[in-house]
Amino acid sequence: MSNTDNTGGRWGGIRFRRIRAVATTMVVTALLVVSGGALAGPAFADEYPTWDDVKNAQADEAAKNEEVTRIQGLIESMNAQVAEAQAVATQRGTEYQAAQEKYDTAEFVAAQLEAQAADASSRADASNKQAGQLAAQLARTGGNDLSFNLFVGGDQASSDLLYQLSAMSKLTEQTAQIYAQAEQDRNTATALTAQATVARDELRGLADEAQRLRDEAVAAQQAAEAALQEQEDHQVELQAQLQVLQENRAATEADFQKGVEARAAAARAAAAAGLPTLPFVAASGWASPFPGSYSSDEYGMRVNPVDGGYRLHSGIDLVYSGGTCGAYVYAAAEGIVNFAGWNGGYGNFIQIDHGGGIATAYGHNTQLLVGVGDYVSVGQPISLAGTTGNSTGCHLHFEVRQNGTAINPRPFMAAQGIEFG
Repeated sequence: MSNTDNTGGRWGGIRFRRIRAVATTMVVTALLVVSGGALAGPAFADEYPTWDDVKNAQADEAAKNEEVTRIQGLIESMNAQVAEAQAVATQRGTEYQAAQEKYDTAEFVAAQLEAQAADASSRADASNKQAGQLAAQLARTGGNDLSFNLFVGGDQASSDLLYQLSAMSKLTEQTAQIYAQAEQDRNTATALTAQATVARDELRGLADEAQRLRDEAVAAQQAAEAALQEQEDHQVELQAQLQVLQENRAATEADFQKGVEARAAAARAAAAAGLPTLPFVAASGWASPFPGSYSSDEYGMRVNPVDGGYRLHSGIDLVYSGGTCGAYVYAAAEGIVNFAGWNGGYGNFIQIDHGGGIATAYGHNTQLLVGVGDYVSVGQPISLAGTTGNSTGCHLHFEVRQNGTAINPRPFMAAQGIEFG
C-alpha cells in the first residue's frame, strides 16, 4: 500500500518553499513577492483588478456585480491552472522515477554479470594452471620405460612400478577432470560476458530515456511552482477585494498591506524560532543527512515491500527510534539542487549535484525546503522527512549516485567519515 502524508500532501513541499525562503534568507514579503528563479510570468497579469477598480465598482450595483464575477472567474482560473500544472508535474515525475528505477536495476544486474564473468574466467585460468602443473608432473613420472623395469626389476621393483602406474592413472584422471572444469568455467565466463554485453547495450537507451524524462519532470515541476506561486501571490488579495465588494464595506490597499506585513513578521519569527541545530560536519566536508538515525533497509536487490516486484533498492532507508515524520533532513554536502518535487514512488524528492559526478538524493519527504537551482551548504536543512510515495512508514530514503549510477551509500559515506547505525 502506498502511504501519502496528509499533513503536507503531495504538493505541501511546494507551498513550504515560502518558509524555506524565510529560514535561509530571513527576508519575506509574505504573499506578494514571487520566489527567486526563472519561473513563468503571471498568466493573468493584465486582468488583475486594482483597489481603485474595486472602489469605483462599489459606486454602481451593476459594476460591482460585474467586478465580483470577474474576480471569481480569476480565482477559478488560477485554481484550475494550478491543478492542471500539478497533475502534469505528478505524471512526469512518476514517469521519470519508473525510468530511473528501470535503469538502476539494469545497471546493477549488468555489473553483477560482469563480476560473475570475471570470477568464472579467473577460475578457468586457475584450473588451467593447476592442470598444466599436474600434466608436467605426469610427464616426469612417466619418463622412464616402465614396461622394461617391470620385467627386469624383480618382485620389489614390480611392486613399486605397479604403485607408480596406479598413481599415474589417478593423476591422469585428476588432470582430465581439472581440464574439463576449466573448460566449463571458460564457457560460463563467455556466456556471462555475452549477457553482460547485451545488458550494457540496453543501458544507454535506458539512461537516455531517464534523462529525457527527468528534464521533462523538472520543467513540469517549475511550471507547477510558477502557477502555485502566482496563486499565492494574488489569491489572498483577490479574496480580500471580493469580500470588500460582497460586504459593501470600505477598504484600501494600505489596509491590506498592513495585514501582509503583520503576517510576514509572524512568519519571520516562526522561522527563526524553528531553525534546527546543524549536524556534525566531518573533515571531508560531508555530514549525515539524518544524524542519529539507524538503517531499516540496505542497498541491494530486494522484493519491494509495496508492490512485490524484485528490483534494486538504490539507497539506504534511515529512521529514528523516537519518531521520524517531520524530522529535519540535511544536505550531505554542498551543491546545487537539480531536482525538487514529486518523483513517483519516491514521493517528494530532492537531488543535489555535488560536482565531480557525485549526487545525493532524498526521498519520501513530507515537505521540501529547497527548490531546483538552489545552492545548499553542507548540513543545511533541505526537507522534512515523511512517508510520501510508495512508502510503508516514515523514513528517509538516501541515495548516492556516481555519474548517474546509484552506488551503495554506506561505504561511500564511511569513506567521507560518516557512519550509519
